[in-house]
Amino acid sequence: MTMHPLRAAETLEELAELRRRSRRSLGQPWFPMVCFGIVTIFSAPLVAVAGTVVLLPLWIAAGVGGMVLTSRYYHRRGRFTGITARSGPVWAVAIGMFVVCLLAGNVWGAAGGSVAPIVIVILGYAAMGWLQRNALPPAMTAAGGTIAALLALSGQRPWLVESAFGVTLVGAGAILRTLEKARIPEGCR
Repeated sequence: MTMHPLRAAETLEELAELRRRSRRSLGQPWFPMVCFGIVTIFSAPLVAVAGTVVLLPLWIAAGVGGMVLTSRYYHRRGRFTGITARSGPVWAVAIGMFVVCLLAGNVWGAAGGSVAPIVIVILGYAAMGWLQRNALPPAMTAAGGTIAALLALSGQRPWLVESAFGVTLVGAGAILRTLEKARIPEGCR
């Protein structure tokens, strides 16, 4: 059985369009931004009282907890919508970000404890954006990270840097969630 070349090209284009629509149906990665933004905001008072030394144990517990919550959220959403993504590459990036953030904070001290994880989170979202073919989340994370990094480089206190980055992550996540809800028909949410 042979297929006419024109029909084969049409079929391939239809498949490409289905892939694009499925990828859009996966939605925006708003949940991890909000989840880790909230943890970052809550870490600020601890940093203000005890210094950046608290970031390592905090993020070991909160990082693992946030990854578990995020995984559960996406698993539940996948069951509800019937559309899931390959989780292997995303988990590899998430775990890589987590480990490198912990090492950066440990190796580079107080300055590294604030700035290095922000840079790593920006790079991680750039990798996630590349995997999901979605430039908006990395751009929003980079904007917030730039604000926080400028605060850190201007000598602001680490708790202020943490707060600023957390607030920008939550804000970016809220915007992405709003965009996602606007795109999904009411009966499919």
